[in-house]
Amino acid sequence: MYISINFLNDIYIYLFNRVLLVESKAFAPGHITGFVEFPIKEGDPLSIGSRGAGVCIDKGVITRVSLEPNDDNDVSIYINNRLSNAEVSRYVIDYYLNHINKKFKIIVKHYLDIPIGYGLGSSGAAALSLSLALNDALQLFDKLKAAQIAHIADLECRCGMGTVTAEYYGGLEMRLKAGAPGVGYVKHIDADGYKVVILCLKPVSTKEFLTNKISFINGLGGKMLYKLDKEPSIERFLKYSSMFARSIKFVDDKCYEIMYELEGHGYYSSLAMFGETVFTIVKDDDINKVNKILAKYGNTIISSIDSKGARVIDTKRSS
Repeated sequence: MYISINFLNDIYIYLFNRVLLVESKAFAPGHITGFVEFPIKEGDPLSIGSRGAGVCIDKGVITRVSLEPNDDNDVSIYINNRLSNAEVSRYVIDYYLNHINKKFKIIVKHYLDIPIGYGLGSSGAAALSLSLALNDALQLFDKLKAAQIAHIADLECRCGMGTVTAEYYGGLEMRLKAGAPGVGYVKHIDADGYKVVILCLKPVSTKEFLTNKISFINGLGGKMLYKLDKEPSIERFLKYSSMFARSIKFVDDKCYEIMYELEGHGYYSSLAMFGETVFTIVKDDDINKVNKILAKYGNTIISSIDSKGARVIDTKRSS
């Protein structure tokens, strides 16, 4: 029986594509926004975003992506091992699938060591770590473009408007110009030798807040950013953040009590935008004292400041 060379070649390519497996893993830090404004609401999504100041923490989201060629696109998304439809993750995946001609089985596993809904930037970190990992696996764009895709996803899903940019660059940052990574402008405040102590009390819907209250907070955040840029320091960041949270009536009685107690011991604190989450930034020597104060009200998170920003941490290719 005669078998053509072309037929054998087609079989080889088919079998090769069936066993090719790529796995990539990326990390994006969590982020706490202290104060913020939203100067641009329409136009190019890469130019839309927030200005403000915040801090990245070394706890965040690790995303592992595995993909292999398939007859049809088949996508599964997990958050801490539980199946999820994860709107912002699905947006990122669809963006990449719309830019390639091949079909894949894609398994996405998000591992979060920060709680969702408490103003710690979990959606932005999920989108950013996913985009970096998926892009690393597919080799479609450069790192900056991958981060911009995550920015658009977070924006379109109304989960955030500046978080991805902050998490891309890391550190204690001032976002002086709104926009995606590579478009917005970021400056850093030195925070060596400091850690972030966090008390999560109750989740708040970022989507609801961004939908209903943007006009209420604009202007004030810009004034505080101007002052902080003139005299940048951790103390001023915390002080302005506290003033901002109180001015927009974001501090309830319980949070005010906690912040007042911390201030009585010499520590400025504020609330994460947007979650009922008290945070402060202190030197290593003060961590135990501050943690003892906050632990009376609930479980705390103690985190170093992540100065590296989002990054790919592992890639495996097998066939």
